[in-house]
Amino acid sequence: MPTQGWFPTPVYSDMLEGVEYDEVQQELFSAYEKLKFGQNPNWSRDTHELNENAFNQDILTKLKCKKFLTVLDTHLNLYLDQIGCTYTRKYRIDHSWFTKTKHGHHAHKHDHGSSDISGVYYLQTNEKDGNLLLQTPHQSLQSNWVYSIINQDTTFPLAQGTIGLWPGNIVHGTETNKTQHERISLSFNIRYER
Repeated sequence: MPTQGWFPTPVYSDMLEGVEYDEVQQELFSAYEKLKFGQNPNWSRDTHELNENAFNQDILTKLKCKKFLTVLDTHLNLYLDQIGCTYTRKYRIDHSWFTKTKHGHHAHKHDHGSSDISGVYYLQTNEKDGNLLLQTPHQSLQSNWVYSIINQDTTFPLAQGTIGLWPGNIVHGTETNKTQHERISLSFNIRYER
C-alpha cells in the first residue's frame, strides 16, 4: 500500500485466559472488597467512583496483589518488546486504583500526565457498560483537512479479563454506562528509570 501511517501510537491489548485469568480475578476481587469508594468531590456528580486515596498510592502493592503484579510485568515487557525498546526495563508503579462505574456514570476525558505508560484491567464488565475511548494525539491538527478525516477517537476493546496499555499522555475517557451493570476496572500509571 503506497500510503503508510508513519506516526503510530502504540496501544496494547491482550486478554487473560485460563488459570491465570481465574487467579487474577480472585485476587483482584478480594482486594476490591476491602476498599471504600466514593466520587471525587471536584468532579461532576455523574462521574465514576474511585477507591479512597486513589491518586496517592499504589493499591496493587499495598494490598499485595502479587499475581496481577506478575501479569502486569509480563505485559509491560511484551509491550516494550513490540515497540522495539532496548532501554532499561526498571520501573515503578506511581499509582494504581480501582474504579466503579454505575448506571448513568462515566469517566470524563483526561490523561495521566507525565506517566510513561498508563493502563487498565477490566475486572467486571458486561461489554455494554460504557466503552473506553482513546483520543488521537493529533487532536491539535484537526484544522488540517486530512487530519480531520482520519483523526477519530478509537474505542478500546471492552471485555472482562482484558489488559490495556498506552502512553500516559493519551487523552481518554469512557462513555456513560447506560446499563444497570456496574463496571469495575483497575487503572495504573507506570514510570521507567532513565
